[in-house]
Amino acid sequence: MAANETPIKILIAALGGDGGGTLTNWIVNAARLQDLPVQATSVPGVAQRTGATSYYIEIFPTANSELNDRKPVFDLYPGPGDVDLVIATELLEIGRAIKRGFVSSTRTTVVASNHRVYALAEKMIMGDGRFGDEAIIKAVDKMSKASIMLDVKQLAEQAGSALNAVLLGVVAASGVLPIKLETFERGISQAGKAVDAN
Repeated sequence: MAANETPIKILIAALGGDGGGTLTNWIVNAARLQDLPVQATSVPGVAQRTGATSYYIEIFPTANSELNDRKPVFDLYPGPGDVDLVIATELLEIGRAIKRGFVSSTRTTVVASNHRVYALAEKMIMGDGRFGDEAIIKAVDKMSKASIMLDVKQLAEQAGSALNAVLLGVVAASGVLPIKLETFERGISQAGKAVDAN
């Protein structure tokens, strides 16, 4: 393999119940259907707003059939400044990814929902304890190479679909990953969960 052939690194920052695991499976399925080497790992959180769940995927951009039995070496966890795509299911989750150093202005594309699900710490404070949404949005603009932020929750409700399906659609349309739209669709079908809606 040439020295410049490196995996595409994807971090999914999700809340419990947002379908981050299913989104991960769809991306992995699509990569495999396109004959791309892929590996995914996860760090489970809790199924409440108080905890986050992280999923990490690496996709090698050269088909297995072109590697002549060579196998890429994948990492199990993301490294700060070493992520190509960060997908976040909620605004504060992209803020956490930035704080942890995963978003880089020279490398990282951010695809995130800008809706909020308030954290327990925000709800417990007397008065207005909400974290500053504007500060997170400014940080995304400053710290990322490119970003696509929209109210994914609202779009999912309008489409009668799930939040993770809309995020996958945004990722597919962005062209950040070397996977064809129809292959993403086949990845959803292969997973077999609410295929028509998704």
